[in-house]
Amino acid sequence: MSTPTKLEWHVERIAWSDMIPYEHNPRKMSVKTKQKLRESYEKFGDVEIPVLDFDNMIIAGHQRHSVKIATGFGDELADVRKPNRKLTEQEYKEYNIISNALKGDFVGEMLAEHFAEVVELEDYGIQLDAIAKIHEKEATVDTKPELPIVQKMSEKYTAFVIVCTNEIDENFLAERFGIDRMQCYKSSNVGVSHVLDAKKVIELWK
Repeated sequence: MSTPTKLEWHVERIAWSDMIPYEHNPRKMSVKTKQKLRESYEKFGDVEIPVLDFDNMIIAGHQRHSVKIATGFGDELADVRKPNRKLTEQEYKEYNIISNALKGDFVGEMLAEHFAEVVELEDYGIQLDAIAKIHEKEATVDTKPELPIVQKMSEKYTAFVIVCTNEIDENFLAERFGIDRMQCYKSSNVGVSHVLDAKKVIELWK
């Protein structure tokens, strides 16, 4: 039987002690934050589930695993997400980074108005002053840098405009065509490019 190539995921139940931590996991948790995670388990139970590779190597969920082992619940069964085949090294590392990095940014005003009275934000490493400074800096970045469309010699340039009426369509096209962040040709501002070379579109469309 040939090895399946398309990744498909399903849910299994295995013991926490059977999960294998990845020794190069790029995120660590402070003692204080780990204690908060323990308290969360006691109050809410297992809400989020770990993601494992085919051989039970942890991709996402290292901190939850370490808390369960440290508190003597290694034999307890847990729901996990697993693939139908082992990930390649590149797939494993890419998803490991994505699951750790793409969490979105906190909005300081929302935190202060709706969460600060309920949760001690600093216990989770959330500092409103630092968030405000980050957003203040990002406000100076151009999200739509102007890029030049300059004719070369006698070449004729024709442009087609694709109109996105919502963010879902915009994100789909950005992913489908590999639209990258680029530096504006007029300044040092960086943002998402809205100009594509037809050759790139045709190549990706094949």
